[in-house]
Amino acid sequence: MKKETRPPRDSRKLQHQQLGLHAGSRIPVVVLLCNGTRLQGVVLALDDYLLLLGKDMQDTRPVVVYKHAIAMITQASAGGEALPAPETDTSPDFVPIYMPRKRRRR
Repeated sequence: MKKETRPPRDSRKLQHQQLGLHAGSRIPVVVLLCNGTRLQGVVLALDDYLLLLGKDMQDTRPVVVYKHAIAMITQASAGGEALPAPETDTSPDFVPIYMPRKRRRR
């Protein structure tokens, strides 16, 4: 039996790049969670699963937010400076669609 191989998920890479820009720029952000909660602060640090959100850079008690609970992240001030776009490849990688083979009848 042939094992199914799946292409790597680029959405995680894109999410990590975008959150890295927020963490590097130190611009205040608004984080909307899936349950409707709205958090506001500065992204202090992040890893594969968590986001550390503080009121300012010297916050001694930051909030830990699971990434899977985040619905949307936007800048706190609309009139502020824009973040640079993450660097992406000029040509997208096309992934072949996985189509299961039908069983041959004998």
